[in-house]
Amino acid sequence: MKSAFFLFSFFYFFALNAQDFTIQGTVYDADEKPLVFANVLLRTMDSTLVKGATTDANGSFKLTNVTTGDYLLLASYIENTSETLNISVTDNLDVGPLIISNDAQALDEVVVVSQKPRLVELADRYVFNIETTALSDSDIWDVLKRTPGIVIVNDKLTVNNVGNIGILINGRKVNIPEKDIINLLSGSSASKVEAIEVITNPPVKYSAEGGLLIDIKMKSNLVAGYNGSVYNRYTQGVFAKHTLGTDHFFKGNKTDFSLAYSLQKNKDLVRYTDVTNFFENGTPNSVWTAEQNTITKRQEHNISAFFDYHLNERNTISLSTINSLAPKVNRFSFSETEINSDQTNTITGFDTENDSDFDLYNASVYLDWVHKFKQKGKQISFNTHYTYYEYDRAQDIETDFFDANQNVTGANDFITKTLQNTGLFSIQTDFTTNLGNNTKLETGLRYAKISSDNTIDQQGFDRSQPGIDPTETGEFVYNEAISAGYLSLNNNWDNLKLNMGLRAEYTETESKLDTDTEININDYLEFFPSLSLLYTHKKKHEFKFNYYRRITRPRYGWLNPFQFFQNNNTVVEGNPNLLPSFSDFVSLGYIFNKNLTIRPFYNRRNNDFLQQVNQDNEGNLLRFIATNLEETISYGVDTNFNKAMTNRWSSYIMFNYYFTENNFRDLDSGQLLRNTAWITQFRTTQSYTFLEDRSLYADIVLSYFSPLVIGNSRRDGISEFGFFVRKSFWDKNASVSLTVDDLFNQGNPFFSRQYLTQDNTSSIRRENRLVVLGFRYAFGNTKIRNNKKRKRVEERNRI
Repeated sequence: MKSAFFLFSFFYFFALNAQDFTIQGTVYDADEKPLVFANVLLRTMDSTLVKGATTDANGSFKLTNVTTGDYLLLASYIENTSETLNISVTDNLDVGPLIISNDAQALDEVVVVSQKPRLVELADRYVFNIETTALSDSDIWDVLKRTPGIVIVNDKLTVNNVGNIGILINGRKVNIPEKDIINLLSGSSASKVEAIEVITNPPVKYSAEGGLLIDIKMKSNLVAGYNGSVYNRYTQGVFAKHTLGTDHFFKGNKTDFSLAYSLQKNKDLVRYTDVTNFFENGTPNSVWTAEQNTITKRQEHNISAFFDYHLNERNTISLSTINSLAPKVNRFSFSETEINSDQTNTITGFDTENDSDFDLYNASVYLDWVHKFKQKGKQISFNTHYTYYEYDRAQDIETDFFDANQNVTGANDFITKTLQNTGLFSIQTDFTTNLGNNTKLETGLRYAKISSDNTIDQQGFDRSQPGIDPTETGEFVYNEAISAGYLSLNNNWDNLKLNMGLRAEYTETESKLDTDTEININDYLEFFPSLSLLYTHKKKHEFKFNYYRRITRPRYGWLNPFQFFQNNNTVVEGNPNLLPSFSDFVSLGYIFNKNLTIRPFYNRRNNDFLQQVNQDNEGNLLRFIATNLEETISYGVDTNFNKAMTNRWSSYIMFNYYFTENNFRDLDSGQLLRNTAWITQFRTTQSYTFLEDRSLYADIVLSYFSPLVIGNSRRDGISEFGFFVRKSFWDKNASVSLTVDDLFNQGNPFFSRQYLTQDNTSSIRRENRLVVLGFRYAFGNTKIRNNKKRKRVEERNRI
């Protein structure tokens, strides 16, 4: 009842009359004859596509329902374009004739390089355009790796030194568990991506969950017709990997339909080295060195379909489904552990084989309705969704023990079966209206229900070893309900943009382990303000201010209390008592001539949680435990330089220097400890365009990241060098690409944990040095743009 009362009493809707504006004109060729079926595109000043139209038999066009603001207007026909007009809309506007000459310079899909800056700063985000770079033949995960401001190390993604990043596509959050986001995005072609928006201060219309947001902007399907493409990517590391996919898009008078499918067949190798100096009575006693190779064979199918039906000019219904299926994944690990006793100087050890199979199914369905009122800028929308996620895993672990003469002295074999079923349901309504000519009001309500059922069955453990006390059979049930409401005002004046809002979320959680009589209940109401300001002075000088507060709730799997063993001395453990983490972030920024950005910042997080490594000296175990930190503080300066040096060469340079302090408690003594470091991050991307028809693109990337701290760990510095080349041909309907990642193989991390009675290191060596060959062929009406999009479900990121 508390959540229902909160949901329906927190906000009320506003309604205010506003005015419709129309842009009309004509399109002629060089001989002043009207062009039929010419495309007319309206973009914002940062080149984001807003509307499109097609000319009639008289060459006339009309764009309706255009809001007040400054825009870029462009007409295109076949491979030629008109000049781009800078227009200001304050009333109905007739732009007169747009002339398209036969020799106008145009690029693929009527994108003109000189009109699309690579990097654009906005009040609460920045936009990275990739259409005319070598990255457009990559997969989306590779694009994120090369996007300015995004740092991905060891498959961990951060922005502004903040993790738990939410991924959106066309403003809708991607429906994929966080641990599988790499597989989905690496199986999705970037050929239909227009730009990457890095939202450094998320608007309050989005959930306050997690860190910052990355919005992947797909090209919009504006003109009726059909197009499609097939693509093939072959990757060679230690083992080969292969992705084959196809996209199809159709737009009719009232319908939009898109279908995408990709198949990934991967074989991956990860090598680990763990060295642990175990203590006895506070004194080092023995050194355990474990060498482990893990080979994962995975075949994954990604299928998505989107259907929009326009009932009339004011009502649209959408039905969508997104599915990710990974049947019969096999992960085989072989480890050799050598034990060197400091007292007797003898060497013993054990070998472990871990043969693990799992199935993963992720299916989602969505229903949306959008209604636009007659008053300009006023609309209401409703959406609902349901997701079912299943993770079924079985592992067989066999261990043989050896004495100093390498004779087998014993064995310990055990079997583990786990099953996770999670269901997510949400319903949301949003209302938008204009308040005068310069202000937009947004408000909305949302309710989400999450249920997660986790079971485990383990047999064969040798319980005489200290620290080993696994649940033989158990069930853990977790339920969560979130009720939310928000109100925001977005103001856009001549030289000042001001976005401010407030979001409230009321959370109810309940969890129970069947072997425990106690039910854990936690209810809390939290408020999340957000403020973004951008002031422009004499066009060349811009000043930014950002502030936000956000929450990160524990992943559902991390709340699971079961011990899950990898071998005889490595165990993964959840924690049902994890607390949510809250962060406050504030930054100032100065931008000169849209090329140079200098941004001091301060970030403070309470109860941040990590899966930390802790050595159990009594049981000689390495325990990966989900744990809350006390406090994390970061402050420093981020610097970015982005400039088109010539019309064929653009340069991007990132240099960040900041201080991080992690405060955590030692699990054995409870002592509060500090882990600090001054950190340097450097990246440069040099992009080139070659040949007279601009059909050859190349990017060169160099990165360096100094040593840093993560919870109770320190990570050594790493560096990477790579290059990317793309050549289009057949009237730019086909392209081939070559990518080389981490050419000198310097991108793998090394971690150390050395304090009190903790003394251990970990080396992780993935297949970072990769050679990727790609091919893409587009067919059908290739000049139209696609309707691909995704839906948002904030809770999915925590599965």
